[in-house]
Amino acid sequence: MTDPCPCSSGRPYKQCCGPLHRGERLAPTCEALMRSRYAAFARKQVDYLLATSHPELIAAHGGSDAFRRDLLRSCQDHRYPGLRVVEHREDSDQGEVLFEARVFRKGTDLSFAERSLFFREGGRWLYHSAIDR
Repeated sequence: MTDPCPCSSGRPYKQCCGPLHRGERLAPTCEALMRSRYAAFARKQVDYLLATSHPELIAAHGGSDAFRRDLLRSCQDHRYPGLRVVEHREDSDQGEVLFEARVFRKGTDLSFAERSLFFREGGRWLYHSAIDR
């Protein structure tokens, strides 16, 4: 009942990202969405990942079915032991989050840092893409 949230917030999952994954509320900020998406990978919440992806990202991955298969494979093949948000900013309906994600596959460290782009559409934050800078 007091599982720590995989997003590394220090809060229990049921009070942190759990309500977002269950559709009880929307992520209020792009940082909250970033955290909830990392937790979704860790907890294999593929439907949530798909629902919080920008339509352009889904199209770039060959559509919903192909993207769902890719997401499921990533969730099943990797471990996600921790996240660190370095910085974030929002400007109206666009935001960026710089984060460091710990990721392992079969004991191999695949951890990475990324600056991600988010858009708010219809009141919902959506992950769009990684930003090259």
